[in-house]
Amino acid sequence: MNKANGNAFSEDLVRAELARLLESPIFAQSDRLGRFLRFAVEHAISGADERLKEYIIGTEVYDRKPPYHPSHDSIVRTEARRLRSKLKDYYESEGKNNPIFIYFRPGSYIPIFRSKVSVSDPEIATEISTEEVFVEGAGITVAVIPFLGAFGQPLSAKYAQGITDELVHEIMQCEGCRVVATSSIAHLTSQVSDIPALAQKLGVQIVFEGSVRVEGSRVRVTSRMVNADGFQLWSQRFEAEADSSSIFTMQEQFASALVNRVRPQQSIVRASEASAGPVMLAVYPTLLKAEALLEEGVEADVQTALAKFREVAETAHGFARPHCGIAQCYCWLAVHGTPNSTDFVSLARKASDRAVELDPGMSQALAAMGSVRALEWDWHGADGAFRRAVDLGFHASSARQHTMFLTALGRFDEAWPHLQRAQQIDPFSYLQKVACAKFFYLSRRYEEAIELFSEPLKFGPLPLDVQLYLALIHLQMRQRDDAKRLAQFVLRNAGTQLPLRGWVIEILAQCGYDAEAMADELKLLSSASTLSHYRQALLSIALGDSEAALSSLSAAYAKREAELPWLAVDPRFDSIRLNPQFSEIASKVRSGASSLSR
Repeated sequence: MNKANGNAFSEDLVRAELARLLESPIFAQSDRLGRFLRFAVEHAISGADERLKEYIIGTEVYDRKPPYHPSHDSIVRTEARRLRSKLKDYYESEGKNNPIFIYFRPGSYIPIFRSKVSVSDPEIATEISTEEVFVEGAGITVAVIPFLGAFGQPLSAKYAQGITDELVHEIMQCEGCRVVATSSIAHLTSQVSDIPALAQKLGVQIVFEGSVRVEGSRVRVTSRMVNADGFQLWSQRFEAEADSSSIFTMQEQFASALVNRVRPQQSIVRASEASAGPVMLAVYPTLLKAEALLEEGVEADVQTALAKFREVAETAHGFARPHCGIAQCYCWLAVHGTPNSTDFVSLARKASDRAVELDPGMSQALAAMGSVRALEWDWHGADGAFRRAVDLGFHASSARQHTMFLTALGRFDEAWPHLQRAQQIDPFSYLQKVACAKFFYLSRRYEEAIELFSEPLKFGPLPLDVQLYLALIHLQMRQRDDAKRLAQFVLRNAGTQLPLRGWVIEILAQCGYDAEAMADELKLLSSASTLSHYRQALLSIALGDSEAALSSLSAAYAKREAELPWLAVDPRFDSIRLNPQFSEIASKVRSGASSLSR
């Protein structure tokens, strides 16, 4: 029998509620919706809810005959929206005091049974009524106004035209988006000057506009996303080297990076079964701001992003995307030198599970779940989640997370294609740059890293983490002067970020500096340090104290620190890799992954 949030109901109770629904005036006049509801509930009662797929409902409820293709015939999706609406009307009126509530989550044909008590909970109640987040529609309708080049700059005008064309192409390839024909826009933009009027005439929800400037060897693209009321939802700016020999590639990358960051992620919208409701549009600027802050990869920004994701999650209860962001923030905090990483992993677990519960068809939700499982050393669970994420479609963020999981297992050849494709889609991403640098360092592909980052401004400035990975690579290549230069640059810009300062001191120690005094000044190796035991072990190795390093690793294992999975592939542990104590710790961490390693 169906269970939900700990509530279990007998078949008699559920059938009694079904009978009340079917006899109500709301459903008595709609035989087809009644058949749909009865079919779904009976299958759930019998435990055969795995058969509640669009094709089965189409053939057995709506009498569709082969060849029946749900992608071409939307009868089931349309009726499911009507059914959710009718259930909402019923439970807001005559059924508000019923002992059991029956409802369907958007995008799912499996009924959920709740008690009256649980429905009184605000979070559960908003699951029943998701119309404020999603509304009737077939995805998001978009118009792209031709981008403008700077006056008197022929090259910027050339970039602007190409970026407009590429942006239209990218949005057209984006699941859940419909794009107004360019000819229609060209005709109207000459007649209508304000965006709300233009949006009304075109019947679109979102309008993209932007500009391009070229200054010396740099090209700057600014894009704005505006809603139908004329309010700006988001603005994105990218900079790159203006290379006349690769102008097509640059235009493609500007467009793909933009669309990758703002495109719909919710499965119900991607499947063109619903559109963005007023609440989603209202919280979208905050959501995108949170994602942009997370991209920066600095602790203060990640903490601010976390607060914004929580704000969105509290406002839009049926929206899975902010819960993905919450999980990613906690995962970031867990692997950046904190001694309390298990607390962050636990919070990330809760957020990722909630995201998957809200939208099991969302690739990013499953990727977040995979990342959390990996930090819990649940290798099989992580592998399963990432495989499901891949099956649901490609997203650059999901691919990066999958890459890091495979890299921790030493499956470098499998990891590289995921990272490479993400790089092609959004090379401007800070998190993408860090992922590339970390992958090349851990997989010992040092020359490729130097080649990729030899032009640091090609896709914007390099994050401090990338500078430090490059410093480690220079050390492996016996290029101490380059490593020292990068470490000193980071030290000047790290501020009070203790994990970064500890990392710098580790590198300077390997460059021949007397770094022990610097470590003592910051109390990095003391028992009261706010640096993780894992990072203390790395610093001890750099200072030549293998015994202290092994002791710190034992403490890290006892606390199940989230960074430990990397010790199996990190070159910094090579000096103690053959030590029996090290081997035992590495084996215990990887014990759940033996069947996955290749």
